[in-house]
Amino acid sequence: MAAITAFRHLARYISWCMIRVLCISCLCLFCLMVPAATQPNILFIVADDLGIGDTGFSGGKDFPTPFIDRIAKEGAIFTSAYLTSPVCSPSRAGMLSGRYQQRFGHEMNPSEGAVEQEGLPLSEKLLPARLLAAGYHTGIVGKWHLGTEEAYRPLKRGFAEQPLGFLGGSRSYTGNGKGIGKGLLTDDKPVELNGYLTDAFGDAAVGFINRNKGKPWFLYAAFNAAHGPLQPNETVMARVSESLKGDRRKFAGLMLSLDDNVGKMLAALKASGQDENTLIVFISDNGGQTLVGASNLNLRGHKGMPWEGGIRTPMAVRWPSKINAGTTCTSPTITLDISATFMQIATGAVPKDFDGRSFLGAITNAEKLDDNRPIHWRFGAQWATRVGDWKIVRAKAGKEAELYNLAQDPTEKTNLAPTQAEKLKEVQAIHAAWDKTLIAPLWVGNPGQVKEESAKTKAKK
Repeated sequence: MAAITAFRHLARYISWCMIRVLCISCLCLFCLMVPAATQPNILFIVADDLGIGDTGFSGGKDFPTPFIDRIAKEGAIFTSAYLTSPVCSPSRAGMLSGRYQQRFGHEMNPSEGAVEQEGLPLSEKLLPARLLAAGYHTGIVGKWHLGTEEAYRPLKRGFAEQPLGFLGGSRSYTGNGKGIGKGLLTDDKPVELNGYLTDAFGDAAVGFINRNKGKPWFLYAAFNAAHGPLQPNETVMARVSESLKGDRRKFAGLMLSLDDNVGKMLAALKASGQDENTLIVFISDNGGQTLVGASNLNLRGHKGMPWEGGIRTPMAVRWPSKINAGTTCTSPTITLDISATFMQIATGAVPKDFDGRSFLGAITNAEKLDDNRPIHWRFGAQWATRVGDWKIVRAKAGKEAELYNLAQDPTEKTNLAPTQAEKLKEVQAIHAAWDKTLIAPLWVGNPGQVKEESAKTKAKK
């Protein structure tokens, strides 16, 4: 009897151990599954050469942008959002690296055509690679402009998929009636398409959204609209007001196509059941190019300049399950903060080498951000720094730095340097300390565009 009793106790103990092991295994499996189930999808929509007067939510009134405005209306608007550069490629290098691009020499646009080693340095680990490591499926649609040689291309920099895109800074929308034209890539392989380029990018983005349902994904939807050439889709021009003339009217046509395709993506998210758990960020890559139809409203300057018109962007963020509709963030932010926020959402932490800060708490829990954090710019001989309401600007080599109070003078009309010598010295020292952490530009690039635009501006005056 004693032996039987002992055997029963042993059997109960073994059963208890097996149940415990099974429970622990299930718990571990559950823990492994949680990140994939709770990580939101991330849709990063980057338009090209838009000013704050080119979307309805940021003050534009010349043409409707209902789908872009819906992102803002149903989420958060950022009223003081900045880029790291007033031109395309350096700006994109900053937002995809999470670091000031001047730290690694990507300060200027690359030269035209394929130039060896004129691309985002391979030493930089980019946002898509970090998100891929965090369990995201990563994709890019549209414009790259961060290097044309094979080693610099998207599939080598952390993107798992390239549904449709091109490598350069601009290209035709229509192909002059002969299809969209050559130079488009799918997974780095040439493709030729008919139709209209913005629509093709929108369709490719929708395909990515539908194809990847059920797993966390990151899509960099980098439209080249409304960058030149001014080739609007003729089918949308009937919707553009006859009161708009010349370049502004053509620009409006480019914007309507962009907005239509933002609408396609929103509809795909809704239809596939991914809407509530998808974070959307919408921005432009630099300020509006007013010489070809964009509008910066009353802001000074345009693309290629360190004035507000060259570095401010319309910015809206939508995440229905987390962000209350009608949220507004007035704190100065920069695109480096977008990268930091994406990483906090994906991994719970911002990488230590990032220059940005997460704004997640500000838009989900109304947490206060530090409005006095310095924000910096350097673009060749031009540079600027903003600290709180104060901004120091040098817009041309050989000129003295100017000082503005953006709270009192958002259009930068009154230079306070002569009367605020101490404040000028203070902000200038902050800029100088940051500048010492940078390296020289790795290439001169193609600065002719800015010079040409400046000449045209003078001719118009």
